Amino acid sequence: MRNTNSIAIRVLRTTSVPLFAVATALIVGAVLIALLGQNPFAVYQVLIAGGLSGWPNISTTLQMMTPLLFTGLSVAIAFRAGLWNIGAEGQMLMGAMASAIVGYGIVGLPMAIHLPLCIVAGFLGGMAWAAIPGILRVYLAVNELVICLMLNPIALLLTGYISTRALKAPGPTNKLPDVAESAFLPSLSIFSQLNAGIFLAVSVCIAFAIFNSATLRGFIWKLIGLNPKFVHYGGIDVRGNALWVMLISGGVAGLAGAEQVLGEYHAFYDNFSPGFGFDGIAVAMLAQNNPIGVIAAAFLFGVLNGGSAVLQMTTGLSKYFVQVLQFLIVLVLAAQFTWRLKRPRRSNNSTNSLSTSAIKEA
Repeated sequence: MRNTNSIAIRVLRTTSVPLFAVATALIVGAVLIALLGQNPFAVYQVLIAGGLSGWPNISTTLQMMTPLLFTGLSVAIAFRAGLWNIGAEGQMLMGAMASAIVGYGIVGLPMAIHLPLCIVAGFLGGMAWAAIPGILRVYLAVNELVICLMLNPIALLLTGYISTRALKAPGPTNKLPDVAESAFLPSLSIFSQLNAGIFLAVSVCIAFAIFNSATLRGFIWKLIGLNPKFVHYGGIDVRGNALWVMLISGGVAGLAGAEQVLGEYHAFYDNFSPGFGFDGIAVAMLAQNNPIGVIAAAFLFGVLNGGSAVLQMTTGLSKYFVQVLQFLIVLVLAAQFTWRLKRPRRSNNSTNSLSTSAIKEA
């Protein structure tokens, strides 16, 4: 009985903040809808039905959810270890580019070899781009948040140059050549671009949930996020573990790019992303850096994005209203995080991020 009560209390504590953020966003959104002269209940009903009614709408929701699973998990992995990897957008672009090059550059392989090879290429592409802020943070104590912010537009410009000039496919469209059919992720719907990448995304989330809760390395990464000085004095290699966190985080973001190239577009298109990497930050915050929570948060964002087009056609309300709801959720979560940081700490040694002093001492 005690175990059941403790689990219930733990679940309540974990979900209370995300639920409060979502509820607050919906209430504020309802006020805005009412000010525009429409019925909030009718609008929300259309929005939810647009994302969940019938297989065509559900498949669109799942399609929009898939890249957010990867980018949300990527950000959650780093945040949990106290590293501010907000460069998932750039890492996703580099992973997509690597997958596309391997997808069209290597021909004649069976799908059983070519498809996994392209997926691995996407992972390594994202990992390589994340290595830049990771190495600078770990060995030179350069703030990874600033480096990631700078690397995102650099990745966009670099991949844009390659797809419009260096390796551009013949024709007017700025893209790389199409990948071979042996590198296609199987399609799951004729109504949308939903593909088998969603199974890979969910599997990776579940794998990291097990890794975090059942392995020593996962526990060490959590401790690094809570108090790197304590971990360092306990004999743990803080530098090495922090670098691996950054690399794995970038690799997972690269998988989002691989899914887009191999499953949706079947080629790398310049500037294809509407901001999946940045949305991943909101997903990770809403999920409280929990891999299972990432699945739920990505699904919520998928429903909102999937129903936005139906919302605009049915009610005349702009589809960008969904972005307002998402921004409100992030605003509430950010306010809660700021308040938590400003609370008096029990110990001067406690920290919520990888401190520079701990890195230098390591």
